[in-house]
Amino acid sequence: MYKNRNVSDPSISSNDADDGSSQVLTPVVSPSDLASPLHQSTYVAHTYEKHRSNSSPVSSSLTLLFSNLRTNDGSNSEASSSQSGRSILKKLLYKNKSEEDLRSLSPPRSRTNSMGRRGSGSKSPIPFMNNTNGSIDSNDMELDPSIYASMGHHIKIPDVFIKDGLPLLKLSQKSKKRIMLKVDPTSFIFSWKSASSTSISASASNKFHKVVPNSIHTPKAKLHEFSLDNIKTIAYSKEATNYREELHISKEFESQWITIIYYNEAKKKLKTLHLIADTEHDLKRLVQAIKNLKVLRDHLAKELFIDAENINEDKIRSIMSLANHTEDTVDGNEKHHHVREFVSFSDILKYAKRLNINLSASYLKSIFNEVKNVSNSKDTVFEEGLNFNQFKLFISNLKKRNDIIEIWISICGDEQSKMSFEMFKNFMINIQKENLEIDQLQRIFKKFGNEKNDYWLPENFNSYLMSKYCQSLISIPNDINANNYFNHPLNEYFISSSHNTYLIGRQVGGESSVEGYIKALQRGCRCVEVDIWDGENDDSEPIVNHGRTFTVAISFTNVIKTLKKFAFVSSPYPLIISLEINCNANNQRKLGKILIDVLGDALVLHKLDDNAILPSPHQLKNKFLLKVKKTSPFNDLIPMDGSFMTASPSTASTTTTSFSEDNGVGGGNSGGFKMRRKKKGTKVIDDLSELGIYVQGLKFRNFSLPESKTFNHCFSLSEKSINSMLKDDTKKVAVDKHNRKYLMRIYPSGYRVSSSNFIPLKYWSNGAQMVATNWQTYDLGQQLNEAMFDGLQGTGYVLKPISLRKPLLKSMRESASKLKSTTYKFEITIISAHQLPKSKDDGAHAINPYITVDFYGATPFAESEDYKLATYKSSLILENGFNPIWNETFKGTITTESDLAFIKFTVNTVSGPYTEHDRGTPIGGLVFRLNYLKQGYRYLPIKDSFGEELVYSSLFVKINYCRIN
Repeated sequence: MYKNRNVSDPSISSNDADDGSSQVLTPVVSPSDLASPLHQSTYVAHTYEKHRSNSSPVSSSLTLLFSNLRTNDGSNSEASSSQSGRSILKKLLYKNKSEEDLRSLSPPRSRTNSMGRRGSGSKSPIPFMNNTNGSIDSNDMELDPSIYASMGHHIKIPDVFIKDGLPLLKLSQKSKKRIMLKVDPTSFIFSWKSASSTSISASASNKFHKVVPNSIHTPKAKLHEFSLDNIKTIAYSKEATNYREELHISKEFESQWITIIYYNEAKKKLKTLHLIADTEHDLKRLVQAIKNLKVLRDHLAKELFIDAENINEDKIRSIMSLANHTEDTVDGNEKHHHVREFVSFSDILKYAKRLNINLSASYLKSIFNEVKNVSNSKDTVFEEGLNFNQFKLFISNLKKRNDIIEIWISICGDEQSKMSFEMFKNFMINIQKENLEIDQLQRIFKKFGNEKNDYWLPENFNSYLMSKYCQSLISIPNDINANNYFNHPLNEYFISSSHNTYLIGRQVGGESSVEGYIKALQRGCRCVEVDIWDGENDDSEPIVNHGRTFTVAISFTNVIKTLKKFAFVSSPYPLIISLEINCNANNQRKLGKILIDVLGDALVLHKLDDNAILPSPHQLKNKFLLKVKKTSPFNDLIPMDGSFMTASPSTASTTTTSFSEDNGVGGGNSGGFKMRRKKKGTKVIDDLSELGIYVQGLKFRNFSLPESKTFNHCFSLSEKSINSMLKDDTKKVAVDKHNRKYLMRIYPSGYRVSSSNFIPLKYWSNGAQMVATNWQTYDLGQQLNEAMFDGLQGTGYVLKPISLRKPLLKSMRESASKLKSTTYKFEITIISAHQLPKSKDDGAHAINPYITVDFYGATPFAESEDYKLATYKSSLILENGFNPIWNETFKGTITTESDLAFIKFTVNTVSGPYTEHDRGTPIGGLVFRLNYLKQGYRYLPIKDSFGEELVYSSLFVKINYCRIN
C-alpha cells in the first residue's frame, strides 16, 4: 500500500503546484501490496499539472556537480569538482551537441491503443472526418467521454508520459544515463529509451540546473518495455534507502529516488531500474501513475465477476462502451452528436483483450451471435451489434460458472434452490473438513449472505470460496498443540535457509545486491548468508560478494542495515546470519563493531540462561543470531577415550576416523591417488568468534569428538559431503542421530555455477535443520523449499515430525527409515481454471491449457533423481485460458518418509499437436506440502517462473486425502 505523510489522502490533486512543494508520499509497496484490496477501491484519478510544452525547459534538482552524486566521491577542490562534474555530466548525458529546437521535430510515433486510435495524450477526441455522403461509419466514431472513461482510456496520466516521456536519470553499478519514460494506459505498458541530446543551462543556484531536451530519443536507441503486471516490487524515497546506498548515492536525492523491479520477458529474468526524478513532484507523478494504473487493472480484472442480474444500464456503461460519438461543426459553432447505442463485435474483441479474456475470437463470436438473436418487442434491434439487454446477456453467458452450478446442485438439490445455514454447516464439516465452532460458521454465513442473511445463492457461495475465509493452506497441523508449536529448541525445527543470499544471478558473474536479502526476507527466510571480504584498500570497510568471481560487491554496512529493516516483516522469529569470514583481522574488528552498532539490543550477545539446550523460536522472537566459525578455545571439554584434542578446535586433532570428505587429511595412498590438502582458510579472531552464541560453526571431523557434543555447535556440509555420508548406512544413522540434538546446515555445491538447486527432501528426511538453497533460482528445488515453509503463515520455522525429534534406541536405529514412512490415499479433482496468462510463445492467440499433477516425496521407493512418485495429466482444452473446465479426478496412494510428501500443479499449454508425452510450455504452477493442504473445494493461487503470484489467475480443485498407516 502507499502511506501518506502528513495528509489524509494519498492522491495528488490537480491543484498541486509545479514547484513540487506538495506532500511527499512514503511508500511501502510489494507484489502483495499491489494486489491489495485497498487498490481495488473506487478509482480516483487527477491531473497533476498543466501540460508541459515540448519546448519548455524541464526543471531539475539534479546537482550540477555530478561527481558529488556518489557519497564517497568527494573532492578536495570545489572548483575542480565543479569543472569535473560539468564535464562528466556532459559526457554521460549530452553527447549530441545539436541545438535543434524540439518544435521542429516530428512527434515520436505513438502506440496504437486498443480502441484503434493513436495515444496522443490529448484530452479531447481526435477530430472525426465525415464520409463524403454525410453518413457516419460506426467504426470511425469516437467514444463518449463517460464511456471512454469506463474502459480505462480516461485514466489521468500526465501528458508528458504519453507524449515525449518523463525525463529521469537511470543509474546502475556500471553506468548513469538519461532516459525518457513513457506510459501507454490503454495496454498498461511502460517503455523507455536513452535520451540522445540535451544541453545544460546555468541556474542561479550553484547546486541545481535546468535541462532542456533537444530531442526525445536517439533513432537507434533500444526500446525497453515492461507491462504493469510484470512489476514485482516498487520502493521509493525513504523505503528505497538500501538500494540508494548500495549505489553510494547521496541522501540528498532520497526524495527523488525510485527503484522498480520487473520481469523482463525477452531475457526471461528480473531487471532492476534505479531512477532519480528531476523533482520530487515528478517522482510523485510517476508513483501515482503506477498506482492508478494498478487500481484500474484490478478493477477491470474483477468486473466480470459481478452479478449480471444486478447490472443496470449505468453499470453496463461503466463496464464498456454502448455509445460512441463524434462532433461535427455546423454553421460555425453548432455541433451535432452522432451516437450509436450498440456494441459491435469489434468492441467485444477490444474489451476482451483489455480484460485478458483468454478466449478464441470464434468462441466469443458464437456467444455474440447467440445473444444477438435474443430480443423482445420493446428493444431496438441493431443489425451491427448488441443492444443493452443483449449485451447484458452476453456478459452473463460469458461469466456463467457451470462448474459452480454443478457443485451447488450436489449440495442443494437443484439450481433454483437456496442454501440454508444447515446446508452450509454440513458442507463445511463433511466436505471442507473444517474444524470451526458454530458461532464462527454463523459469522461466515452472515458475511456472505443476502440482506436477510438467512440463505445463500450460487454467487454468495462462490464469493465465499474465493475469499480469505476459504484458504487453501492450514495454519498449524491438526495433530499439534498450536499453543506450544514454537516452544521447542531450535534443533527441533526445519529452518528456512538461503545460500549466497546476496546474489540475484549466477554464482559466477552474477550481480550482488541487497535486493536478494529483501526478497528472501519478505518470503520468510530465517537464515541468510553473508560472504565478507576485504575492501579495495586498508581504509575501506568490508564488502559482501562471491569472492574470486566476477560478481559486483556491496557494502557490508548496507547489508546489515537491510537485514535490520526487513528481518521481521514476514516473521517475528529469530533470523540467523551466517557469516562467511574471508577478510583480515582489522576488517573483522570493523564488522564486529558494525554488527553491534547497527543491530543493537536485537543481537543476541549472551546466553539467555545457563541451560545447555538451545532456546526456542518463541524465546528468541525479534532477535538476531550470528552463525560464525568457532576458533576461540572451548571450555570444560571432556577428552574422549582413545583420542586426544587440544582446547582450540582450529588446532584439534584426533586419531578417530573422520566421515568427512572435506577433511583435507589423507589416510595414506589409496589406489595410487593422494588426497590434496585444502588451502588454509582465514583465521577468525576470537572477539568475532565469541559472537556466535547459539550457532557456533564447526568444521566437521567426527560425530564422536567432544566438540561434536556441545549443544550450540553447527556443522556446515556441502551437498557432496552429505551425499557421500548418506550412501553409507552407518554414517547415515550417525547423521540422523546427530540432527536430533544438534544443528546442521547443508549448502549447494560450488560447481552449480548457474545457481541451480538440489532436491532438499533427503536432507530434511535425515533431520538437517538448515537446508540452504539458491533463492534467486525458482527451479524445482526452490519450489519444494518454499512449499515446506508456505504453511504456518510463512514463519520460516517448521517443527520436525516426531520421528525425527525423539531419541532412537540402538535397537531401533536400523529400522528408523521404516518407522518414518507414511502412506497416503488421495483423490484430486481438477475442476477448472480462471484468467490464465497467455504463453509468451503463443502471441495473441488463446492458449490450449492442460494440467499436470506431480507427487514428490523423500522415500527409498523413489528411484528417480528428483524423487518423483507419480504424475497425472489432464485432457487438453482448446483455445480457452479464461475459464477452462476439466472435472477430471486422479486417485492413488503414495508412500513417503517423515511426512515429506509434496504435490505440484503445473498449468501448461501447447501450440502444436498434443501427444501423451508432450509436457508443453509451463505458464504457471504451484507446489504444496500435501499435509498442509486443506481438503474440499479450494481456489489455488498460481505462480509465475519467478515464484511471484499471478494475482488474477487461479486453479479450482477438490482435494481429499488420508493416511492409511
